Amino acid sequence: MRDTNAAPPMSSGALMLSPNSLKILDRFGLYSKIKELGYSFDYVYYKDASEQTVDRYPLGGETFGYNALRVYRQDLLDTLYAACSERNIPVHLSKKFTEVVEETDSHVVFKFADGTTETASLLIGSDGIHSKLRDYVAPGVQKKFIGLAALTWEVQTSQLRVPPEKDYKFPVTVLTANGAFVLAPQKPDGSAMLAGTQVPLEDRSREEWNKLFADKEGLVKRVTANIGIWPDIAKSGMEDIDHETMNVWPFYAIPRLSNWTSSKHQRVVILGDAAHAIPPTTGQGASQAFEDVMSLALLLAALKENKGLKWEEALQFWQKIRQDRIDDLLVLTKQLNNKRLPLEKQKLLPKEDVWVDESVENPGQMAWLYNPKIEEKINTWVDVTATKSK
Repeated sequence: MRDTNAAPPMSSGALMLSPNSLKILDRFGLYSKIKELGYSFDYVYYKDASEQTVDRYPLGGETFGYNALRVYRQDLLDTLYAACSERNIPVHLSKKFTEVVEETDSHVVFKFADGTTETASLLIGSDGIHSKLRDYVAPGVQKKFIGLAALTWEVQTSQLRVPPEKDYKFPVTVLTANGAFVLAPQKPDGSAMLAGTQVPLEDRSREEWNKLFADKEGLVKRVTANIGIWPDIAKSGMEDIDHETMNVWPFYAIPRLSNWTSSKHQRVVILGDAAHAIPPTTGQGASQAFEDVMSLALLLAALKENKGLKWEEALQFWQKIRQDRIDDLLVLTKQLNNKRLPLEKQKLLPKEDVWVDESVENPGQMAWLYNPKIEEKINTWVDVTATKSK
């Protein structure tokens, strides 16, 4: 529940948008606006403990039609709020969903914390990892903490001691025996950087996580406890941390759900992190949510135009193509998580468990991720299904 759509850009940090979501934003005339607000790049680079570049992972580029963007979450939200306003789409703030009151074949009645109710033909829950609607769609399913959290903060790029002889390109992940240290530019000119590392932590209640988040001094002490053993560029990023930018991101996952829609009448749908939260290693959280919404919207439009199509069959098809996509991403997540291990540990793993750049021999290595051809797949299903129904 948000009381206002206004907040400072840095209030919720930055996120990454890759070509698959940027193409969707471009479709609605928003890419050019968001591009001006973010840092554009193509690869994240990996360095070993001696700071030699050992690999790179594409997050965008000419091959996929768009470079990737790191943009402050609030700047993205502000752009989306403005787009809704221009299209006369109302956004209601200070509303907190509490429960589904009634669901029939034609509508859903749902209630808010202030006691008011609303009725809609379809209720879509994109309410994140702590989803309330997931409890209704998939009772008993609990999010699972994977034992890791990212400690991150923002540092001015001018503060970093970047060794000129090490050929640094950003974003970069430096792999050391102490863990992986990440530096990722923020702001259009790259004048600020997200800095951070992953640490093992025990799970906590939401209230306890909030308490940990509020203890900025404690987070700074935790992340700088072993500052002496990091490479100098990491040390420079840990010196004089702006406490207000200090953040902790616990990594949760959602068990594979048997259904993303309510079982009885299928008038309640969940998507985004509510349906398939995965660790942020691939940087695909926001992009997959955009894909969820776009694919569902295309199917809804097709159902409106083709009366012979059945709602239940459309939902089954939608969940299958989206779940197949998430399953592939989970494999990639595992490979990239292993990519952050010290090189000595990577060498002990099976080859297929660690992602390796093969773009020289195979320029389209990541086309499956960044060019998903959503509309083509849906149009094919609509054409085949409509023909069968005649």
